[in-house]
Amino acid sequence: MSIIGSVRAWLRECPLIDRHNRFNTGYLGNLSTEYSVSVAGVQHSCDITGMGIDEYNLVFQARLPYGVALQENLSAAELFGELSRWIMAQERAHKYPALPGYECTRITTANSGMITQAGADTAVYQLQIKLIAEESN
Repeated sequence: MSIIGSVRAWLRECPLIDRHNRFNTGYLGNLSTEYSVSVAGVQHSCDITGMGIDEYNLVFQARLPYGVALQENLSAAELFGELSRWIMAQERAHKYPALPGYECTRITTANSGMITQAGADTAVYQLQIKLIAEESN
């Protein structure tokens, strides 16, 4: 499994993400509730022993109901706040994604619930995730 596939599977374990909704990698469709995770960039480096250290910048996106109804907008904001807290709880417990050939050593979040696109009925929200992984022996 790829790094992005492993992160997707790990996020799928979060009880906040409805397993009945579509969850893609690198693609977000136009259904009223849909998720996607993609790689926004990777920085490669090596430690003093020559082992690789990769820093992945990931973007989790969700298309969710949006509009003049305040409750829908509040629900989306709460989902992203809770998702960010879930990821931080996984960090504290060292419950990381199982990465092929690497060991995750840290995961953090930023910009939780930022709207990147809005229409009359749905909006696209995003959460930025940084994952640091060290090459396994």
